[in-house]
Amino acid sequence: MELWTKKGKIIMRINRVFAESHETGELTLKGFSYIKDTLPDDFEVCLIIEKNGHLSAGCWDTGLRSTDDGKIPGCFRQSRGGFIGLDDVLAFLPIEKAEIDIKSWVNSK
Repeated sequence: MELWTKKGKIIMRINRVFAESHETGELTLKGFSYIKDTLPDDFEVCLIIEKNGHLSAGCWDTGLRSTDDGKIPGCFRQSRGGFIGLDDVLAFLPIEKAEIDIKSWVNSK
């Protein structure tokens, strides 16, 4: 992960996402961050690995409802009104700006 700073203040974080595909329909993603080491940027859409092994997605939110009035750093909000709490997350991968080259998949069929 790279941090871009201006006068000591973080202005942008770039999380490098690597995707490898050796077979059609198979994809290996690299670049996950452990939640214990760092938190996502506010409103960042992420692929989430939960501690129970589930794979999910959510948007990191640090608003008052999501922080229990400042008692916790935030939570991942989901599209159907649900949320995933910080204690349930093992790792995350920001995916909003991630791109995967699908040409090899399309050309292989």
